[in-house]
Amino acid sequence: MINIVNSYDEKARELYKNCDIYYNRNIFIAKSIPSDNECIKSRLHSHNEYEFFIPNSPIPFLVNEDSIFFGEIGYIYTAKSNQKHGIKYNLSNIDYTSILIDTDYLKNIMQELKCSDNLFNHPIYLSRELKFYLHIFQDEFKKGDKKDLVKLDMISNLICRELINANYNQDINLFKEKQSYQKGIYLVADFINHNYNREIKIEEMAQLAGLSKNYFGSAFKKALGETPHSYLIKIRISKAKVLLETTDYSLRDIAKEIGFKKASSFTSQFKASTGIIPSKYREKSKKHY
Repeated sequence: MINIVNSYDEKARELYKNCDIYYNRNIFIAKSIPSDNECIKSRLHSHNEYEFFIPNSPIPFLVNEDSIFFGEIGYIYTAKSNQKHGIKYNLSNIDYTSILIDTDYLKNIMQELKCSDNLFNHPIYLSRELKFYLHIFQDEFKKGDKKDLVKLDMISNLICRELINANYNQDINLFKEKQSYQKGIYLVADFINHNYNREIKIEEMAQLAGLSKNYFGSAFKKALGETPHSYLIKIRISKAKVLLETTDYSLRDIAKEIGFKKASSFTSQFKASTGIIPSKYREKSKKHY
C-alpha cells in the first residue's frame, strides 16, 4: 500500500487537502479543486512512491531535484522514488492531477516490459488512453462500497503500462531540441515571473522571444495555455494573495508592489479574478489561519 496515504496521515492531508482523492493498494490519484481562495503553498517534499504530475493549467516553477521548469498542459512530469520535488512559489487557482504509484509495483511492470526507469528522465506526452484510464478509475472508485476492487487493480495496471509505453515510444529529441519559438516563450514566462511588478509591453516580450508582435500572442498561448496578459495578471494576483495573507501592507502599497499604478485598478482586477475585493480576502485569510 502507498505509504504516505495508507491511513491518509497528516502529511498527505496537508499535501492533498484541496483535492479529490481516488486510490487502491497500488495507485493514489489526487485531482486538485482549483480555487481563488486557496493558495497552494511553496513546498518541497519526497516519498518512496513514483509521482507523475499532470498540469491541467500552466504551472510556473515546478521543482524536481535541482531542476526548475514550467509545467505545460499536455505533458506529464515524473518524480522518481525519494526525489525532492514540488512547487517553488505560492500559487492559487492552479489545476493539476497527481498520480502516486507504489515503487515495487511499478518496477515489476517495468521489469516485465524490459524497461528501465531512465525512461522517466524526460516529460511524457499525456495520451488520450491515459486520460481515459484515469477517468474510469475515478468513476469506479466513486461507487464507494460497491466499487470493484479487481477492476481497480486492472485499471491501475493499464495506467502504469500506458505511462511506460508513452515514454518508451516518444522521441526524446523532441524535448532536447525544443522549437526555437518555444524556447523564446519560456524565456518570456521567466521574465514575467521576475518583472511582474512593472509595466511590460507586448513589443518587449515579442522581441525577447524573437518573434513578431503579431505572432507572439498566439505562440505564447499555444505554449502555456493563456495569453501573455492573463499570465501576467495571474502572477500578480498570486503575489498579491501572499502579501495580503502575510503582511499588513496597505492596498496602495500592495498595488505598487505588484505593478499596478492605482489601488483602485488593483482592487478591480483582484475582484475580477477572485470574486471578492482584497480587503475581504485578507479578512477571510486571517480568520482561516
